Amino acid sequence: MPAPRRPARRRPRVAAALVAGVLALAHGAPASAQESDIPEPATLAAEYRLTNADGDRVCLLTLSEKPQGRARSPARFEVALDRQACAGAILFSVDIASWSPGPGNAIRLQGPDGALVAEFTEGVGGTWEALREGDGVYFLVNPRLADPALHAADLVGMWDMAEQAGKPLCRLELTNAEAGGGTFRARLAKGCPARLVALAPDRWRLDGGSLVLLTARGEGLRFAAQEDGGWEKVPPDEGTPLLLSRP
Repeated sequence: MPAPRRPARRRPRVAAALVAGVLALAHGAPASAQESDIPEPATLAAEYRLTNADGDRVCLLTLSEKPQGRARSPARFEVALDRQACAGAILFSVDIASWSPGPGNAIRLQGPDGALVAEFTEGVGGTWEALREGDGVYFLVNPRLADPALHAADLVGMWDMAEQAGKPLCRLELTNAEAGGGTFRARLAKGCPARLVALAPDRWRLDGGSLVLLTARGEGLRFAAQEDGGWEKVPPDEGTPLLLSRP
């Protein structure tokens, strides 16, 4: 008699399914966490001032919570701006066609095809900042969130300049002497390091809750208010850090 045939061994389908499920969850977890960090568009929809680092070129735009065109994934929302006026102030504004919220209250400005034009990360005092590679630093300012109680007169006087907290290098005087264009005179005290003297800051002004220190070379350094009453150059990781504090 022929030997009885052994039944074919079944593959461990249950174990394989469990492994596949675990892998799917592992790969999906970061995406889910990231999606949960994206705010509703209504929390960011508002009027903004798009400016360059010096604050002397401004484009007014409105971010709407109304979806642009047909339903898309991810969704994009309408942007309103005076294109002719903005084109002469902020060159890349001609490419802005929509916006969308990003993780951590980021604001993404996009072109007609959805390509990213600039991504602004939230700073302090109602200010968002973006670095466009090969172009420069730009800011979005929400005037409603900027400190309404802050006035230029509050900043007049002497300030310590430092690259590290608690280690002042020299002093800067912000005066109330008008220098034109809504700016005021600024003066470095004697004895400043050569690297600070080379900046040649000679004017300053407030811009949407930020302090902008202008130099004789036409450059601008933007400072964001800190909880301790001082100011920090933004973005802090670009170039040498610079802090302002009262003596």
